[in-house]
Parts: sequence; C-alpha cells; structure tokens
Amino acid sequence: SLHLGGRHHYQVLREAGATDANAQTGTDRTVYHEVMPRAAVDAALWIEADRMGFFLPGLDQARLDRQITVVQSERRQRYENAPYGPERFAVAEALYPEGHPLRYLTIGRHADIAAATLARVAAFYRTWYVPANATLVLAGDLDADEAAALCQRWFGDFPASTRPVRRAWPAPVIAGPVRVTVDDRLAALARVRRTWIGPAVATVDEAALEALAVAWALPGSGRLWRTLVHERQWAQRVGVGVSTGRLGGEVHVTVDVRSGVDPAAVAALLDDELAALRGGALDPRGLARAIRRREAGVLWRLDGMGRRAALLLGAQLATGSPAGIGQALARTRALTVDAVVAAAARWLAPDRMVEVVTRPGRGDV
Repeated sequence: SLHLGGRHHYQVLREAGATDANAQTGTDRTVYHEVMPRAAVDAALWIEADRMGFFLPGLDQARLDRQITVVQSERRQRYENAPYGPERFAVAEALYPEGHPLRYLTIGRHADIAAATLARVAAFYRTWYVPANATLVLAGDLDADEAAALCQRWFGDFPASTRPVRRAWPAPVIAGPVRVTVDDRLAALARVRRTWIGPAVATVDEAALEALAVAWALPGSGRLWRTLVHERQWAQRVGVGVSTGRLGGEVHVTVDVRSGVDPAAVAALLDDELAALRGGALDPRGLARAIRRREAGVLWRLDGMGRRAALLLGAQLATGSPAGIGQALARTRALTVDAVVAAAARWLAPDRMVEVVTRPGRGDV
C-alpha cells in the first residue's frame, strides 16, 4: 500500500515484533491478523489502516500480473496437483447449480483469476474494503477506552462508507442421491465422500450435527470410526465435518478406504449406519463425550491471543455479538439424543445426498 515505502507489510510487522501474521480468504470473509507486542499495537493498526485506505495507489499492472500468477500457481499446487483435489471440485459442482457463488470454490477457476483487471480489482476494493463492512477485533492488554481511542486515531478520518448489499441465495435442492466417480492419479487410497447441504450458522441443528460428527468419527470411540477402522478394518481414516456460513452449510462424511476393500461395501455400510441413526441409534455416552469436547475446544481457543481473537471474530460475524460464544456453548450443552437424531433426519436424507467416490492411481499424468 501507499505508505510502506516499498517494504512488504509482513516485513514491517516482524520488525515491530510480530510473532504471527497472516491472511486467509474463505467463502464469507477475508481476514488479516497479527499477534504483536503490546507496545507495537499502533504499528499493527497503521498497517491495517493503510491497507484499507491506501491500497490502490500502490497497485499497478505488474503487481497485479504477479499476483495472478501466484494464485494460479496456488490452484495448481493445492487443488489440481494435490491428492483428492479433483474430489473437492466434484463435490461443489454436484451441490451447487451454475451461477451459485459456492460452485467453484474460493480459489476460482483459471479463467476467473486471469480475468482480473486493474478496474475490476479497484471496483471490488472500493465496494468491500470499507469501514462500514469491516470488523476489527483487538484482543489482549487493552481496555475499551484505549481501544476506542486507537480506532479513532487510525480510522476516524476515513470518509463515511456504506455497507454493500449482500445478495441472498436460496438453499440448493438436491434431487438425489447424486453419485459421481472421479479419477485421481495422486490419491493413494480410494475415498468415499458423502455430502449434504447443511444448516445455517448459529443454529441448534448446527450444534447437533457438530456433536454427531464427534460421536461418529472420534478416533477410538466414534461409532463409524470404531466400526470401519477397528472392527472391520475397511478404512484407514474416517472423518465427519460440518461447515457453516452466511449462505448455509455442508455436512461431510469421508472414508479413506483401505487397499483391497471395495468402496461399494463401505457405501452400503454407510447406508446402514444412516438408517440406524434415523431410527435413534445414537449412544448417549458418545453424545456426552461430544459435548465435553466442544466445551474443551472453546476453552482451548481462549488460550492464546490469536485463537481468542479468531473466536471473538467468528461469534461477532455469526450472531452480531461476542456473546455468541456463550450462546453456542449453551446450544451444545442443551443437546439430547432426540435432538441430534431429529437434526440428522432433517439434513442427512438419502435423497438429498451427493456421493463422490475417488478412484486412486488413475487420470492424466
């Protein structure tokens, strides 16, 4: 940006004593973070103010061209030439119709990346990188009055801005089951992944399905893990995950199949387990264990300024208040076996499922 004098902002932060600094982009937000010594908080806020207000004067075609190359290389490295990369594209394309913003993953298609122009980047920046659309979290040895004064110092003279309107998208309707097979020359094992459109963030059903994920897939005690990995020895790994965002959520069940085992047999077992779950087959002890682990996970994230700030940010964006942390815990603590079974019946229906089976060692070289 304009006032860095040609230096990279990470260099400036490191010189000021940063122990961690990074950025990441997801489906809902882009986040910049830095963990700084208390005495260097002004340096961090100066960096963020310069990024928000003075980025475009430092952008030229040569810099944009370099970043297009970087992002295209990242797509090749992390998606196209990574084990199970083709699966990620296949799942998204099966879940979301053409035109839906989640259909092509955050990284974008090569054509989308290459289509970036100075004018398009500038329009995006002027629309979204404005104070009215920003959430700032300060975690650490600061009180509210001091934080307010710092924000006024570094952001108070920004011109008035308007929060951009976010388009609403209806939840996709899956007329399934939808089954897709992909070949992956880099995958060592076959994989069976089942995915459903899931509930919105900060809801009881989100809490219920997150608890189910632990009760099913926790190594050593989860029902699916125990059956597939320990008893039948059909799987190398079992995972269950829930992702949520502004446009809704997803629920994923992933099984890495051991060599020599037929993925169709694993799929049939998953059918049986889902049917049993809808019939009420959920161990109360597994649910209690999942609730305790959720509580422990929140406490762990409070240990460390970076994790604490991220936890506060997530609650603020999901519920409009940092109190969302406690609300999420309350929803988890109130769960019952009946509530989890009912949520599974609502969201994990066989006719709303996308199944992607990865065949290893095949595909283009």
